Amino acid sequence: MNFKPLLISAIVSSAFFSVAAVAKPIWSDNSISFLHGQNHSDFYSDNSEQNVVTLEHVSGYNWGGLFLFVDRTEKKDTPSGFQTYSTYGEIAPDISLSYLTGSELKWGAIKDVTLSGTYEFGGQIDNYLYGVGVDWDLPYFNRFSSKLYYASNDVTKNDIQLTLTWGYQLPIDSVEVTFDGYLDWSSARSDHKSDFHFNPQLLVNISPMVGLTNSKLEVGFEYSYWNNKYGLDILEDESVFSLMAKYHL
Repeated sequence: MNFKPLLISAIVSSAFFSVAAVAKPIWSDNSISFLHGQNHSDFYSDNSEQNVVTLEHVSGYNWGGLFLFVDRTEKKDTPSGFQTYSTYGEIAPDISLSYLTGSELKWGAIKDVTLSGTYEFGGQIDNYLYGVGVDWDLPYFNRFSSKLYYASNDVTKNDIQLTLTWGYQLPIDSVEVTFDGYLDWSSARSDHKSDFHFNPQLLVNISPMVGLTNSKLEVGFEYSYWNNKYGLDILEDESVFSLMAKYHL
């Protein structure tokens, strides 16, 4: 892999991590992960082998939360060996309306309401998403949120996006197993189809097995189901299981 762009991404991410640290988060987590999968659907191949290195930060504050990541992806066409590299990232802050109004916006299973945004960058695009979110207090889930965005897209017509994210720890005493992930749905416009992306992860904490006490190492897999990938019906629907390792710094 060409790690020069990844180094640049790491520097940019570190800058955001530093800003978040100054704001004194209530909690935070930084991680680096590696993903390997085959048979991805892409422009040049329906059998793309991909390796992805991801830098990720998530933190919570009295005013809301911040999530950001940067992917560096190596794609290889299995039959021809043709390779491409790409960098993609997102910065997604949430501002608590309970914090802004000074009143607890909590009803039943609703834990809070947020003003939410996302900046998507990489390749030829700079997309800006604006919307509202709801944080849910659901049984067995560590976190569950839903967000409705208006997406101001760079190269396609603007549309609507619905995003669900969740975190769930399986009730197993002897080992820590988590089921995390997200679901994105975007509406159709005259120049693109609606698209649906379901992307869960099942990870096992193996830190006790390898002697890690001050950090955490997880291994498992990620599944990607993507209908009308990138809003294009010319690509085959993607259904891929990928091996995954995630190290929490």
